[in-house]
Amino acid sequence: MKKILLISLSVLLPLCAKASGDIGIAAKGGFPEYLFLEKVNESEAHSTAVMISKSLAIGRLVIFAQMGKLTDPTLGDKGFSGDVFADQWKSALEAEFMDASPTQQRIIDKLIWAGKLSMDNNQDRLNVQGVKWKHFLPAKWARETGLMFNSRTGIVTKQPSVNYRHPSNAPDLKEIEVLTEFVNAGTEAKPKGEFAMMGKQKVYRYFDPINLMPPCLACHGKPKGELDMLGFEKDGFDAGDVIGLISVSVAVE
Repeated sequence: MKKILLISLSVLLPLCAKASGDIGIAAKGGFPEYLFLEKVNESEAHSTAVMISKSLAIGRLVIFAQMGKLTDPTLGDKGFSGDVFADQWKSALEAEFMDASPTQQRIIDKLIWAGKLSMDNNQDRLNVQGVKWKHFLPAKWARETGLMFNSRTGIVTKQPSVNYRHPSNAPDLKEIEVLTEFVNAGTEAKPKGEFAMMGKQKVYRYFDPINLMPPCLACHGKPKGELDMLGFEKDGFDAGDVIGLISVSVAVE
C-alpha cells in the first residue's frame, strides 16, 4: 500500500507543478470589447472621450465631498441615495455639456444612468451603522459605473494605477507606457489621446492623469510600506504625485 502511494505521488506531483505554472495568469491576446453599441464620428471622438473622462472625475469628486458623512460610524441612513447623487452630479456637469451633440448627449445620459445605479446598488453598504470604512470609495464607484456603462455602450473605461489595488485596474501595455510618461512629468502631466485599433474596430483612446489629493495620503502616502486602514501597504506618494489615470476607449464610425 505504501509503495502504491509513493508511486501515485511521484506521478501526480509533476502534473500539479506543471499545472500551477499555467494557472492564475492573464490570458494572452484578445481585447476588452468586441461589440461597440455606441460609435461616434471621428471628428467627435476626442471631445466625447474628454466628456466621459471629466464626468467620471467630477463624479468621483462629488462622492469625495461626502466621505466624511459616508464614513461616520454613528450614522445609519446617510441620505445620499442614487437620486441625490445624480442631482449633484448633473448639476456639476451642466456647464461641460452645453455643446454636446445628440450622440454625445445620449452617451452621457447612459453614463449618468450607470453612475446612479452604482450608487443605488451600494445603499445597503453605505448605510451600515457602526462601521467606518465600508469598502466604498470614489474609485470603486467609478469602476462599477464603468462596467455598467460598458454593458450599454461598449465604451471601455478604466482607472489604471501605478500600484493598483483592484485587478480591473491593472494597466495594459499602452497604459503602462502612458502612466510612465505621466509619472515622469509629475504635476506637468497633461491628458493625451490617440486613434488605435481594438481588434477590427477603430477606437480613440484617451488618457487623463489622476493626481493624488492631500486627504488620500492616509492610504497612499508615507511611510511607504506601512499598512493603511484597509490593510494595503502605503505607496509613499506625496500630494500632487500622479497615482493613476482615467482611460477611455470610444469606438469610431
